[in-house]
Amino acid sequence: MRINFYSALQKDKIKKVLEANEDPKYVYLKEIKPNEMQFEVTYADGVEAGKDPASYTKKLIQKQPWGAALYTHVLINGQAFTGAKAG
Repeated sequence: MRINFYSALQKDKIKKVLEANEDPKYVYLKEIKPNEMQFEVTYADGVEAGKDPASYTKKLIQKQPWGAALYTHVLINGQAFTGAKAG
């Protein structure tokens, strides 16, 4: 499953944290726009059904000492951002 991560700041730190995570595993694919990165997300058990990688990813970054101050949004690839506050 692919996710798109938007943040104007700390992109190198975000990329490093995500790529160091074991489960789910994040593989950086490309920069979509100057402030948006795309990652492939895979789970150790191989099952994606019922999992929410967008919310997990955002919480993982917000746990970092510098993460709570960032404005970010994370979408599953193909999902439209509606401006609603995500969990």
